[in-house]
Amino acid sequence: MIRLGLIRHARTPWNQEKRIQGSTDIPLSPEGQEEAARWGEVLTSEPFDAILSSPLTRARETALILSDRMGIPLCVDTDLREQDFGDWEGQRITEIREKDPRAVEFQESRGWEFRPPGGESRIRVLERVTKAFERAAKTFENRYILVVTHQSVIKILIYDALKRTFGPDEAPLLKDYCLHDLLWDGTLRIQEINRLRLK
Repeated sequence: MIRLGLIRHARTPWNQEKRIQGSTDIPLSPEGQEEAARWGEVLTSEPFDAILSSPLTRARETALILSDRMGIPLCVDTDLREQDFGDWEGQRITEIREKDPRAVEFQESRGWEFRPPGGESRIRVLERVTKAFERAAKTFENRYILVVTHQSVIKILIYDALKRTFGPDEAPLLKDYCLHDLLWDGTLRIQEINRLRLK
């Protein structure tokens, strides 16, 4: 069993421009670097043993800043990368809705099978991230691991644990820039979502 604390990477220029990033490898903005440093100050008081990061630059940069501030080791797992949004990457969702509103509505209606054109389904993301946690459980048994990943990944994990459907009527659960605590013992269990928020 391992305890997991999940956070999203700090901000990038595309976050600030509200562009879909997905698998596109975007670095942190200067504001994001400052944000990661603030996370380091906040999380130093938490009893983390190590950091596990997505390989994408925005997550690795965040994790490196945290590792330096917190004085704990950093590992990278490629299966923690963001969902691939295919043809939608680099665009704003408002632009996509204007160009092809039916395509967006169709994908949003598919729930767990949501898959942007040329991209990756939520089910596929869940499968690969589960493999990352299986590996982590062997490496970090009974430890508390800070996981630096992406918003879609975090949402997929928490929604699966809560048996949510990604239906349009489900109220949003996750607040921006929060730490979420989970347990992994072969399945993912929620301890507390939105427990600690970066201010």
